[in-house]
Amino acid sequence: MTAYLHEGGLKLRRKVRAIVVNEAGEFLLVRPHGYGQSEWTLAGGGVEQGETLHEAMRREIAEELGVTLEDDLQALPVCNRFIYSVEHKARRALDHDGQEATMFVVRLAAGVPIALQAEEIAEVRWFSRADAAAAFPVKKQRDVFEACLAVIAA
Repeated sequence: MTAYLHEGGLKLRRKVRAIVVNEAGEFLLVRPHGYGQSEWTLAGGGVEQGETLHEAMRREIAEELGVTLEDDLQALPVCNRFIYSVEHKARRALDHDGQEATMFVVRLAAGVPIALQAEEIAEVRWFSRADAAAAFPVKKQRDVFEACLAVIAA
């Protein structure tokens, strides 16, 4: 069952997303099925009812990338909140008003084997910072990515 945040009269689906970075300073992005060949996003997904944000992030990384996390997980003071348009909500017959994703940084050693979740993820790839930012199909995703990197660098 999906977890929701109720705030200001809105019902928002709880999500988690990871800035996955390796020792070489490269960023791992995923291309889910249904995305264009040059459209990428951050690993992550929905929080389940009764699950903490950290538990959800560990589960999503294990499911999508086949990586079991130990201590390499840090929540960031950045979130990606968006509210659906009335048209989008009606067209998709959604029972919630939008989503709020809590952002994490996940540090992986170079060469960690990745076993992608073939049902959801078409491809994973390591990117340089500039190439990763350019790979997001939506400006808000690029802005959230850059905000996360600013926190990580501080």
